[in-house]
Amino acid sequence: MKKYIVSIGVDISDNDVKTNPKVNELVNKEVKERLSKLGIKACISNITGDDIVITSFVPEHLIEKNNKIIFEILNKYAEGFDDLNGISKDKDKAGEGLSYAIAEAISDYGDAIIIAFDTYGGEKFVDDMALFVKEIGEKFGYDVGCSVSNEAVKIPGIGYTGAESDDPVVVITVKELDDIKKLSGLIYGGLLSFDNLYFVKNGDEVNILPPGVIYTMTAFLNGNIIDLYEGIKKRVNF
Repeated sequence: MKKYIVSIGVDISDNDVKTNPKVNELVNKEVKERLSKLGIKACISNITGDDIVITSFVPEHLIEKNNKIIFEILNKYAEGFDDLNGISKDKDKAGEGLSYAIAEAISDYGDAIIIAFDTYGGEKFVDDMALFVKEIGEKFGYDVGCSVSNEAVKIPGIGYTGAESDDPVVVITVKELDDIKKLSGLIYGGLLSFDNLYFVKNGDEVNILPPGVIYTMTAFLNGNIIDLYEGIKKRVNF
């Protein structure tokens, strides 16, 4: 039975720079409780500026149900609805909405790297950054999911999200833990070539000179989350 890593990125904040920790806690708790009853391991994997990413390790036949439940929970606790309201059942009416990335799990534990971006005035160039990360993963033979698209994207169980969604998410699934170390280093080093891009701790608010983009990078390991910021910081001494 095939299993997948599914990441759904969304802004449910009432401001443009940070999330509400209380809301995050409620969302994370209900996501874990409801999806665990279906045998799905899921949680908030990334908090980047005013965006959160919910990541699930889910069997193929439960992807639609997984997404639907997450969408219900987001609507229940959201303080801001711009991204949620961008979803449409009609492809042609979809606006700026959720960021959706999916990749086939290649380890028994659903091990993956999740990279999430948040923009403050960097909408014109953030997609290039996400696609660059996608290219790195594909070049080394990993399965990669990326939310960037030039047309509306169908999210099973939810509807369509518009192509203009501007806080992309990239998922790269791995087989061995050593791959995490290799890939995260390659991604960090490669992204240094972009101006106005800042690597931040998971949970950091937007605290940059705009226009710019921040990104977080986490390891999703059997439903557990490790923020890769500190590990990379210790290796490269920044």
